[in-house]
Amino acid sequence: MKKTILSILTAAVTAASSQAQILVAGWDFQTTSNGGTAVIAAPGTGVANNTPKVYVSNFGSGTLYLDGSNSSSNWLLPATGVTNAEITSASGSSVNTSGTLLSNATTSPAALSLLGGALSGSVYSANGKAAVFKFSMLGLSNLSISFSSQRSGTGFTSMSWDYSSNGGSSWSSIGSFSSGTAAGTIASPFATSDILSLPAFAGLDGVSDALVRISFNGASAANGSLRLDNIQLSAVPEPSSSILMVLGVGALIGIRAFRRK
Repeated sequence: MKKTILSILTAAVTAASSQAQILVAGWDFQTTSNGGTAVIAAPGTGVANNTPKVYVSNFGSGTLYLDGSNSSSNWLLPATGVTNAEITSASGSSVNTSGTLLSNATTSPAALSLLGGALSGSVYSANGKAAVFKFSMLGLSNLSISFSSQRSGTGFTSMSWDYSSNGGSSWSSIGSFSSGTAAGTIASPFATSDILSLPAFAGLDGVSDALVRISFNGASAANGSLRLDNIQLSAVPEPSSSILMVLGVGALIGIRAFRRK
């Protein structure tokens, strides 16, 4: 009897602890599965600008904001033309799509491209601006982040990642990437592409309105560009209620069995 109880408990615990990560939200900026938002077109002279500032995830559930809401910055997007635009579309990457439904097509429009923007004094306007992801971590733990990134020689040279579990009232650092370093290099030129990833962390475990912010710096030209593609937010499901129930029942059976002895 004791061996049977131990076997049940061991099996339940093993099932709970061996769950792999799942995709919480993914952006490839192309497909529109799950109501996801595509980068429809780049800004163009004399035509309506179809480059969105808000992107619903193509897979899973989450939203990327560049419109000034949810603690993001309001990235400039001219109604017509391309002058001082800070958002555009670009050709994409097939990197970081393996094992997922994310698109590996690369023909533009296939990625989100962020630009330096207008020159104000000696600083380009988009330096210091931030994009924010909002999603749910209910029933999930150990968030990890990976994505494909490419930059031009004058594009943003650094990205700082932070998270907030209280609606943006305070932020904690996840990590950062910079250009020209051995670890976490933002690829340049566009002929190459990196998978960049951040280590899993527990700060957003179980948070219903989780926020992750990227702040950009180092652009040295108005059209200096940094492309983002195939963004994956992944996490580990917490033990299901059924597994917890098995553990509870097993414990009760064990207590009764030992009392009888």
